[in-house]
Order: sequence, then C-alpha cells, then structure tokens
Amino acid sequence: MNARPIFGNQSSILLLMLLALLSLGCGSLGKKKQPDFLKPFASLGPASTKAYSQPMPSDYTLCVETGNTVAAQGHAVEAIKLYERAESLEPTTTSLDSRLAPLYASVGNHTAAIKRYQRCVSQEPEDIDLCNNFAWTLMEAGQFEEALAEATRGLQNDGDNERLQATLAMIHYRKGDRVEALQRFEKAHGSLAAHHNLSLLEIESGNLESAKAHLRIANQSNEPNAQSEVLLTALETQISPR
Repeated sequence: MNARPIFGNQSSILLLMLLALLSLGCGSLGKKKQPDFLKPFASLGPASTKAYSQPMPSDYTLCVETGNTVAAQGHAVEAIKLYERAESLEPTTTSLDSRLAPLYASVGNHTAAIKRYQRCVSQEPEDIDLCNNFAWTLMEAGQFEEALAEATRGLQNDGDNERLQATLAMIHYRKGDRVEALQRFEKAHGSLAAHHNLSLLEIESGNLESAKAHLRIANQSNEPNAQSEVLLTALETQISPR
C-alpha cells in the first residue's frame, strides 16, 4: 500500500523522548526521580498520596501505548522500534503481529510484513480486511500467485466484497492480465468505473493509447464520469493529466 514526514517542534521533542525511551527502558518515562526542592510545601493531602500510591505501568505497557500514539501520528519507523522493544521485554506475551504487519509493509519491509500477516491470518482466517491487506502486501512484494490465492480465499468467504474484488483486479493488472483486471473491476464497481480505473493504471504505466481507449468507452455512457471526460481531453490535447 513515502517521503519521510517533516516533524514540527512538538513531534521532534516526542521522537527525541522515544529514542531515550528505547535506550534507557520504556519505564523511565513518567517516573518521578526525586522531590521537587523548589516546592518544599507541596501538598501531601489524600489526593497527592493517592497519586503516588498508583502502580506505574510496566515497561511493556508503556512501549505499546507509546507505539500506538506514534503509529497514529504516521511515524512508522519509530512505532516499529517501540513494538519490537515491547516484544523483547515480554516475549511470552501475545505478539504484536497485527500492529507490526502493516507498519512493516508501509516501510517496504515486505519479508517481515508477510511473516507477521501469515500468523495473523492463521489466527483469524475469516477476517476479510486482514485477508485484503495480506494479499496487497504479497502483491507489492511481487508474489503474485500467492497474492491471487489469498485474495481468492477471502472471496470464498465474502464474494461480494468490493474492496477485495478491487485488490484482486490490481493483482491481475500487476501480473500483466489486463482482461481479468477489467473483469474484476467491473464486478467490484461496474463497467464505467472499471474502464476509468484501467485508464488511470495505464496512464501510470505510460500506456497512453490504451488509456484513451478505456476513457472513450467510459465516456460513451449516457451519464459519463466528469473525471473521465477531463482525462480524455487532457490526453487527446497532449496535456499531462493531473
């Protein structure tokens, strides 16, 4: 399914803290080292006493929770390090495969992603979203036959799933079978959308004449797609489409 994001000041501070977290141990964050001598008369009332009595989360929990936050912010590399650190702290705890698989895929580490997805699928074979993501990762890794098999397996459980049908179309296109790709796109989104989608893929591949042919078919409808009209006009006037 990438340029490295440019972090703002707050994100940079967070990432520096994460590096310290990994080198010193996740539990080092949030621990109060010593009393604040600038506030010698700090409250020692019931509320303060209760706060100090609360048990600190384990290093494992801190790594996972921080990893969740970092992953949600789009920092895949840093999140991977945190999750891997968490697994190393408690190797007998339930693995973080479902979190790590898409992160590995997003950074191009397809071997690691596939290994994680295989374990996830073996545990939840009927999860269609999981099946779709696994098939897409296999496709990105160039393992087209395995990708086709996984997508087909998922469609046996949910034959009307549009997303999985579209993924199967993409796999056939990447494999070089444009006829089957068109048929799968038609089943997922209808004929007009199928030709529009094929035109976009053909433009990306540099096959402009084929793209024009698909766009002309898409524009033959009584209700043509406005985007298809714009693309066809751009191609026929030799203006690069955006």
